[in-house]
Amino acid sequence: MLDMDVINAAMVRSRTNPEAYATGQASNVKNKQKTELNQEDFLKLMVTQLKNQDPFKPLDPSQYVGQLAQFSSVSGLTSMNQQLTSLTSSLRGNQVLNGAGLIGHTVLAAGTNLYLDSPENTNRILPQGMVDVPPGASSVQLIVKDSSGVAVKSQSIDNTRGTQPFSWDGTTNGGGNAPAGSYKIEVVAKVGNDNVSLATSVAARVSSVSLDPNNGGLVLTTDPLGDVAMNDIQRVL
Repeated sequence: MLDMDVINAAMVRSRTNPEAYATGQASNVKNKQKTELNQEDFLKLMVTQLKNQDPFKPLDPSQYVGQLAQFSSVSGLTSMNQQLTSLTSSLRGNQVLNGAGLIGHTVLAAGTNLYLDSPENTNRILPQGMVDVPPGASSVQLIVKDSSGVAVKSQSIDNTRGTQPFSWDGTTNGGGNAPAGSYKIEVVAKVGNDNVSLATSVAARVSSVSLDPNNGGLVLTTDPLGDVAMNDIQRVL
């Protein structure tokens, strides 16, 4: 890189001229806040080096070429990083716009929370979901529990092996209508002599979209599952 011996020699000579030295000191104070060289600074230092080099030991011109090439490379990388940052911001904006198309739609994601709308709601959507039934299941039961953990409804699900849908009509075991509100579900399969609790996926309506500040991924705000990463959405219904 730049020959610091030559630059130091130039600085020593400049001190023989008080006015030049004072001007240089003022410039140094002004530039103390700089933390990196820009292209203009680099060229000034290189010109200083050329002016003050030993005429009996001139520097190899190829060194200048190498120094300029290195600076151009670093400058190019900085410009590329700025362009990539701009591109990333643009892509994130497009991601939010594309995700906005899901607002108002129903998606399927892993979970156990359900929300039962009031029967008076004309846009009421009954709670529904899916479960993977293992082989050898002789029976599969959907159990709906209220906020206190009390079972309000138990009903059978198709025990055929594979993915099976389920839904709840909002009625209780006594035949009445369950009040609107939040509920939890559990699906239990009878496999041999064992009762096996199965993982469930439930339907949820998307109310808004946002970006995860940690990884930049799209996040869907849903009811009743809350925030769900787009990568965790299993299906759009």
